Amino acid sequence: MADIFDKAILIGMGLEKKAREMLEELQRAGKQGTDERAGVKAEETGAPSSEGLPPRQAVENKLVEDGVAVLKEFLAFVKAGKEKLEKEVSSSSGKVFEKLHVASQDDIDIIKEMARTAREKVDKLEKRVEELEARLAK
Repeated sequence: MADIFDKAILIGMGLEKKAREMLEELQRAGKQGTDERAGVKAEETGAPSSEGLPPRQAVENKLVEDGVAVLKEFLAFVKAGKEKLEKEVSSSSGKVFEKLHVASQDDIDIIKEMARTAREKVDKLEKRVEELEARLAK
């Protein structure tokens, strides 16, 4: 079951990455087109201007801008879905671990500290026993 959640998260992350790449590509294409048109217009008039674009260029610019807006909304949606899924998986796995009585990291740390303390006490007691045995042997 955890594999399914892992795969779902990875798919979401992959979609998000691909959508970001597409968004960046569209933005670059839009900027290049705007820069090229501004350069041509500047050469014709001697001053940079973005007005007076041919209708086809204006429509293309509008489509690119709309595409960028839609991709931004899609990215926000994917990100929200990914966060919600991670939260649900974390909550569900926590409940499963609790039902199975699996030790938490805090529990393990406490047990390690108790073992360290017990080892120190055993070492002291062994030294003490050796000293007492040495006294008895004399």
